[in-house]
Amino acid sequence: MSEFDNNTLVKMMTAIDLGCRHLSGNFDTVQNRTRIGDAIVGAATSGKRTLAQFIDVALHEVVAIMGPKPSAIQAMIGWLKRCIKRA
Repeated sequence: MSEFDNNTLVKMMTAIDLGCRHLSGNFDTVQNRTRIGDAIVGAATSGKRTLAQFIDVALHEVVAIMGPKPSAIQAMIGWLKRCIKRA
């Protein structure tokens, strides 16, 4: 990683940390943390240098790993279905 200056490395580490904090339960694995890190290194290698760009890459990987969060309507429908099943 010596090809990156210290400022870029700090931004990359910040984005990796933020992305990994979004992994929960069974998704918080070494493989998934490595996947996020590799994606950020790839972004830096391709010329991205801002914290916002690195965070975008990290969160994109989190969504790819965990899947998108349901919308509020989808969450409500799921909740209603669970209530009906219990009744």
